[in-house]
Amino acid sequence: MDPVTALAAAELKRRLWRLVARVVAIVMPLAIVAFLALTVFTTSLIAGDPSDSDPAVTGCGTVNRPAAVSVASFDSEQLANAQTIVAVGRKLGVPREGWVIAISTALQESGLRNLPFGDRDSIGMFQQRDAWGSRAERLDPIQSTSMFFRGGRGGQRGLLSVPGYLDLPVAQAAQAVQVSAFPDAYARWESIARQLLGAPSISMASCVSAPEAEQDGKVIDVAMSQLGVPYSWGGGTLTGPGPGFGSGAGVVGFDCSSFTRYVWFQAAGITLPRVATDQAAAVTHVPLSEVRAGDLLFFHDPRDAAGVYHHVGLYAGRGQIIHAPTTGRSVEVKTIDLSTDKPWGEDVFAGRPFATTWLRSSRSGRSLGPEPAWLLGSASS
Repeated sequence: MDPVTALAAAELKRRLWRLVARVVAIVMPLAIVAFLALTVFTTSLIAGDPSDSDPAVTGCGTVNRPAAVSVASFDSEQLANAQTIVAVGRKLGVPREGWVIAISTALQESGLRNLPFGDRDSIGMFQQRDAWGSRAERLDPIQSTSMFFRGGRGGQRGLLSVPGYLDLPVAQAAQAVQVSAFPDAYARWESIARQLLGAPSISMASCVSAPEAEQDGKVIDVAMSQLGVPYSWGGGTLTGPGPGFGSGAGVVGFDCSSFTRYVWFQAAGITLPRVATDQAAAVTHVPLSEVRAGDLLFFHDPRDAAGVYHHVGLYAGRGQIIHAPTTGRSVEVKTIDLSTDKPWGEDVFAGRPFATTWLRSSRSGRSLGPEPAWLLGSASS
């Protein structure tokens, strides 16, 4: 390299380094400020103001979320927020079209995210302003959704107060609540909202009160503790696995109904009848769209007599069932699609061994049905 070229290269190198130094000097402070601001926002989002939050507004202590599947390009946060909107809407008796309006609104306002910032004092999924409620309420997906449907703390109109909202175009119904400067913007999200609701993981979401959620968790914990215990026809008691008879002779374990009976007795002190058909007659029926962890799933084969259920298991949540299946196998967890008419090719209904109104009394050992005689040779396990 000749001296002139070398000198020019050295000068260019020095200029580049000076430029880099200047950029770093400008950008670094901005990056630090942005990081600190993000930290403050995130902390506010998580913490809020607990003293202002009131879950009793909807009776929705938590949301029972079936396993969220991939829908379009939405991530887990967005899918969870869509499930919350559906769950709260269902709890408040809002028809499905109301869910479409609410999800379309949240998509436009926040991208279906629980934002701790927005235009002026607007925050949350629905970008509700200060007058709607406390910061904690507006940043609580359950509370903010409830206010969208029922109205704000300052008398703002909610969707349920909009005359004929089910007959209005989605954008017009949303605008009646949001009073936005861009009233037509909600319309473009309608098809996406309907696509989201087409996924069972979204449309089957439901509310669970805090005591019920605790109860459900205990039921599943007890059930999971018995994974791998052998199936034993006629075996099992309220206190644990036991020897069976017939095909279960010499095998210490559970059959399907003794397993569910054991689990509910150990978790809640509730004594279910011994066989599946009697259990089915004793529990409160629940729509499959509202099934939650701990509910019983009863199976009826078309060849069975009316009212006879040959198998029972426990819904474990997230599209799974835990059950004692059949001779030669053990207590296991299997996938089940409750969005179909006949999962596993059979009629299924869900039952709940308690009603919310007597949740506390269940711990005293309340029986949900008469104890049938031991049915030797019964076809119902």
